[in-house]
Amino acid sequence: MGCWALLPSWVSPALLLALAALPAALAANSSGRWWGIVNVASSTNLLTDSKSLQLVLEPSLQLLSRKQRRLIRQNPGILHSVSGGLQSAVRECKWQFRNRRWNCPTAPGPHLFGKIVNRGCRETAFIFAITSAGVTHSVARSCSEGSIESCTCDYRRRGPGGPDWHWGGCSDNIDFGRLFGREFVDSGEKGRDLRFLMNLHNNEAGRTTVFSEMRQECKCHGMSGSCTVRTCWMRLPTLRAVGDVLRDRFDGASRVLYGNRGSNRASRAELLRLEPEDPAHKPPSPHDLVYFEKSPNFCTYSGRLGTAGTTGRACNSSSPALDGCELLCCGRGHRTRTQRVTERCNCTFHWCCHVSCRNCTHTRVLHECL
Repeated sequence: MGCWALLPSWVSPALLLALAALPAALAANSSGRWWGIVNVASSTNLLTDSKSLQLVLEPSLQLLSRKQRRLIRQNPGILHSVSGGLQSAVRECKWQFRNRRWNCPTAPGPHLFGKIVNRGCRETAFIFAITSAGVTHSVARSCSEGSIESCTCDYRRRGPGGPDWHWGGCSDNIDFGRLFGREFVDSGEKGRDLRFLMNLHNNEAGRTTVFSEMRQECKCHGMSGSCTVRTCWMRLPTLRAVGDVLRDRFDGASRVLYGNRGSNRASRAELLRLEPEDPAHKPPSPHDLVYFEKSPNFCTYSGRLGTAGTTGRACNSSSPALDGCELLCCGRGHRTRTQRVTERCNCTFHWCCHVSCRNCTHTRVLHECL
């Protein structure tokens, strides 16, 4: 009996257990809420002014935390950069996984990536990394383009850089992008559990990848293009290059658990760290993606897991890779059908100024998973 005897008769132990689990569930559901602003860049409901942003007319902004809204107010012009970076990240996610069972499906509304973000699997790790990278990339580029009032190009590199070149030009402001991304994206994570640590780690992995892939660009100066001296600056990578790196890290992601120093004197901060599940593996680096839960097989529809399945997906009948019908269709087989397609062809440019084309019809063979 004990404490149960003190409870009102209408309060059941099952209800208490459900209430006890509620904070953890709310923390999980709060992860990635800011993704709901993905369409703000194209919204007509948002009034903007260089001195004061009016945020009340766009309903999706209510998904942001108080800190995130404050960061937007403090940095006029940055909201559309954040939304644009998120849109680019979604497109990149879909491209990287276009030929896999999980193809980064999205849905309208506040739950952009669906129920998969409530799990601790590899796919969740990639989502957090690429969206974090997208924000950092977009904000850093917007700074150098002059779209954000609170930042400019990175002018810290000045003077000679080598015997025949010197720093100059307009470097993309990756430091501002990383700092803002850390403050904005990470503030949406709540709690102190393994999921919280995983999400923060993958957020930082995305930002770190953008930084580590930056490259030096130069412009030649001299008589008749002799390039006797060069002016150089630091340029962001394409988001495609970032996505390629993160997809490789997805394939080699580290399965982790809570670290345990084996000492009761260790502080809470020291205990909040990740260690590989297999002691023979080295600890994950800041560049690695981490996860703690096995992925679903994504073969069949599951409303509980939020997986759409692969039925109806186009597959490559001659490929032994992930896009092949055998793997993509999970051994269920596939059907083949033909489709007549009419396209413009044999186009000719006429001076001046129009293009004439013929219409060509051909038969396309399509393979779809059963």
